[in-house]
Amino acid sequence: MYHFIINPKSKTGNGYKVWEVVKKKLDEQKIAYTYHLTQYAFHATKIARKLCKGKFQAIYLIVIGGDGTVNEVINGISNYKNVFLGYIPSGSSNDLARSLNIPADPIKALELILNAKTYPCFDHGIVNLQNKTTSRKFSVSCGIGFDASICYEALDSKIKKWLNSIKLGKLTYAIIGLKQLITYRPSDVTLILDEHQIKQFKNVYILASMIQPYEGGGLMMAPKANPSDQKLSVCIIYDINKLNVLFLLPSLFLGRHSHFNKVELFECTSLEIKTKEPLLLHTDGEFVGHSNHVKLHCKKEQLHLLL
Repeated sequence: MYHFIINPKSKTGNGYKVWEVVKKKLDEQKIAYTYHLTQYAFHATKIARKLCKGKFQAIYLIVIGGDGTVNEVINGISNYKNVFLGYIPSGSSNDLARSLNIPADPIKALELILNAKTYPCFDHGIVNLQNKTTSRKFSVSCGIGFDASICYEALDSKIKKWLNSIKLGKLTYAIIGLKQLITYRPSDVTLILDEHQIKQFKNVYILASMIQPYEGGGLMMAPKANPSDQKLSVCIIYDINKLNVLFLLPSLFLGRHSHFNKVELFECTSLEIKTKEPLLLHTDGEFVGHSNHVKLHCKKEQLHLLL
């Protein structure tokens, strides 16, 4: 039995259109399924939690939505041993699908799920806000500062809705990023890697902790990220003027930013971040809150994917 969790409003209604295509195929093949349409923020988390609760047999959860919908679903999963996760992308950026080579065509993505035999395991991270009791899992990335401020504006952006309407939604983050660059004030940051190695950076613009290579609609923040190595791949861009940031941004689409000065890429199993003042924080493009002290690591339990 497949359990579909659908965000019908993803990409300005594209989620429901994708579900109609998928549902027709399931009915044609007489495949057993249940489906659940999300109605409000974090509804997918509640649905996933209810579906997984007290179950000891295999549970097949299929997400139709964007990276944010997947984020909500994994935050409702507790029994990793028996849960198998499938994904049919219908969002604006679809960075998880891009990183895992999941087809944009919903029927091809469905066929991957229905024909899956190996169930590869993939990492997901968790971030804890030290000034609150808040914690949040993520499957793509967690960012603090500039990229989080872009995600925050994109949540209810007219630009995003317009770009989605002309099928250019993946450009949302790049365009809002250019706008944000004018007013954004970088912050000094202290990092503690693996609980002992201390790194300090001045005027940090981007600090992204990656599970997958891509975030932000196709920005290859961590070209060498291995989503099953139990490590965070960190990208930090710091201490450069805004004009140089402007020149650097296009290189992120090609994963060639490591050639620039004041860009560092490194891996760690855990990361503690302390900033001079509270900054915006996101997980998989979803706003989490403000904090000046967070801790991140990969969970030991991995997600079984239907690929």
